Amino acid sequence: MSTETMPKAVIWWGIGLLVGGALLIVGAPTLAALFFASNTGEWQSVYAAIDLVVGIARVSLPPLGAALIAAGLVMQYLDKRLAGESILDRPRRWHFPPAPEPAPEPAAAAARKRAKLGR
Repeated sequence: MSTETMPKAVIWWGIGLLVGGALLIVGAPTLAALFFASNTGEWQSVYAAIDLVVGIARVSLPPLGAALIAAGLVMQYLDKRLAGESILDRPRRWHFPPAPEPAPEPAAAAARKRAKLGR
């Protein structure tokens, strides 16, 4: 996987995990009830094990998919931002504004400060 195709692949994996997680949230309980008729104790233990695995997947896949989509978008943005040949070609952003000038102290406050310092 090259650096040009990596952001798109990450975004598509994120979309797939997000959609797969949504489908698990919606359809997993119904499908598990259809396939595993829990009439016996053995089937109930199988159903419990599968329900545990599917429950973990249902909780973890959608957030992971959303995080991958966000990571892919950030990678695409940074690729476009760093596309210049030299550092001078890059856009000039992310600069802190200049610090504001401190307000002048009133004469009375300056006198109190000098008196406190013993001058």
